[in-house]
Amino acid sequence: MTAPPRHGHAVVIGGSIAGLLAARVLADHFHQVTVVDQDTFPDSPGHRRGVPQSHHVHGLLIGGREAIDDLLPGFTAELIEHEAPTCDLGSEFVMLSPAGWAARRPCGLRVIGASRVLVEWIIRRRVLALPNVVVRQQTRACGLAGDAKAVLGVHVRPRGQEVPREPSRETVEEVLAADLVVDAAGRGSRTPAWLGDIGAAVPAEQSFDPHLGYASRIFAIPPGHTADWKACHLLPGRGDRLRGSTLIPIEGNRWIVTLFGVGSDRPTARGEDFLPYARSLPSPLVANAVNGAQPLSEVVTTRATANRRRLITAEPGRPGNLLLTGDAAYCFNPLYAQGMTTAAFGAVLLGDCLKAGHDPADLARRYHHRLARANRAFWYMATLGDHMMSGDTSGASPARRLAARYLSRLRAAGTQDPEVHLAFLQVFTALRTPLSLYAPSTFLRVLMPRPPRRNSRRT
Repeated sequence: MTAPPRHGHAVVIGGSIAGLLAARVLADHFHQVTVVDQDTFPDSPGHRRGVPQSHHVHGLLIGGREAIDDLLPGFTAELIEHEAPTCDLGSEFVMLSPAGWAARRPCGLRVIGASRVLVEWIIRRRVLALPNVVVRQQTRACGLAGDAKAVLGVHVRPRGQEVPREPSRETVEEVLAADLVVDAAGRGSRTPAWLGDIGAAVPAEQSFDPHLGYASRIFAIPPGHTADWKACHLLPGRGDRLRGSTLIPIEGNRWIVTLFGVGSDRPTARGEDFLPYARSLPSPLVANAVNGAQPLSEVVTTRATANRRRLITAEPGRPGNLLLTGDAAYCFNPLYAQGMTTAAFGAVLLGDCLKAGHDPADLARRYHHRLARANRAFWYMATLGDHMMSGDTSGASPARRLAARYLSRLRAAGTQDPEVHLAFLQVFTALRTPLSLYAPSTFLRVLMPRPPRRNSRRT
């Protein structure tokens, strides 16, 4: 098999997971790939300023993990080598919805519990070891060079240095010349403003904000802890309180616990409030687990949970060699654990588009159209779930309200029927699309559910 032809220089803005995976793919097609990031990368798994979300629960869906394994063979094995635990989604990951506890049965779908910092560190170490990938740390991207037809590069300057006020003073900026620019700068991407600066069309946006707040903390798993579950996900129940939690085991024999709430039910950053909030959840499972467990971190909060997509396929008038990926293009409520998976899928799509041709006038159009199709299901599930959780379906279409009612019935059926719950898990883990939930075998089980089980085990 012949190697793909290589082009000149590609610049990736942002060195998080989306940017690193994009760089991995670009390395097969460009002589040099430069990753620009405003942080200094830690030598070992650790938090950094540019990735504040790393303090919270991160779920790497099975579909996303398989995509990363395709890009970086042995990735899953490295996670396990670093003591990331695994659990069976059907029997060891317990889930509570307003309909009740999901039916439990081993299903063979195994997920890996790992911190965001471990996942990113393994990917970064592998990608930056590639001979034609270089990184510019402590460097801030501050604009695009070029026009509406094509970008010529990226304006950068050292982090902490401001643009000079007097034209006569020596500038602190430089232009990194580039044949292709990929924006992977995350939720804080400034590409829309930069497009306006070069006379290009600024993409419209759609968003839905569930007004969700997170509070997360890491605990040591108590010695001798025993339970018939390894991880749990508690959705808010019916009633006035919209509170929930996710607990997963991670490397180092630790739990990471995220509490979440909507509106006035958002948790605080005060350590003394963490356990009382956990006790207010629809189930005492999380509170009982962390009560007496040793905290290993402070409580970290966030309210950056809005879903937003940039409609970059809607109109012409943008450079054909400027691509958006990861949260710069589509960001989702982190509750649904879609971010790392959509980043991986985006990198795979980028590779497919580059293999099909590198026409700089057409690459962005092809890539963004394929990215929109790939992310349609993720957007649907995230916004539908948020509408259901908040109880606010006033702005939803009749089709969306009908889908919400069907998903409620599916959850109810899944409390009695492991096959229905498995169908949901296959969608939840990005192995199948939401349309599979309407397959005749599942549809009939939802419309004609099993009667309630007698003496069914309650978690």
